[in-house]
Amino acid sequence: MKKSGNKNRPPATEEDRRKYEDAWTDMMITIWRERIERLRVHDTYALHKRIEGDVVRPTDDMTTITHKFLMYGIYQDVGVGRGFTPGNDGKLQLLDPEYRAAKGLGEPRKPRPWFSRAYFASRMVLAEQEAFMYGEEFAGLIVNAISTAEAKNGRTLRDIMWR
Repeated sequence: MKKSGNKNRPPATEEDRRKYEDAWTDMMITIWRERIERLRVHDTYALHKRIEGDVVRPTDDMTTITHKFLMYGIYQDVGVGRGFTPGNDGKLQLLDPEYRAAKGLGEPRKPRPWFSRAYFASRMVLAEQEAFMYGEEFAGLIVNAISTAEAKNGRTLRDIMWR
């Protein structure tokens, strides 16, 4: 198989892709747990403990990566919770500084983006890496097919083109 553009690195294989997908799935859990700790989204540690990842490969051509966590994690990520409902115009009494002071509520909720930033950035990296690895494997398959055909026919593609 022909080497990739980087002379020190062999072309990617299906096994390389599988290992990368498994490692990416586990790394996302590690990244999220670290962000949960850093942003202090851990009153009970339930969210921290309940992040799960799974890689399913129903066929050789398809991979599905899923992550699961407690739903309240999304509310922590965007800084909403009780009192916030879809469709309200954002003018919530519980966000009014005077109301909060009178009720002793302290500071209003703020987003603690443990999930979204890391996920979207890492998903783009995953997509780029997968495209690179599939491209290398495809190029390698083409090179192998041409080499096999040349060996079978006893002449090279160059011989055919220069006739």
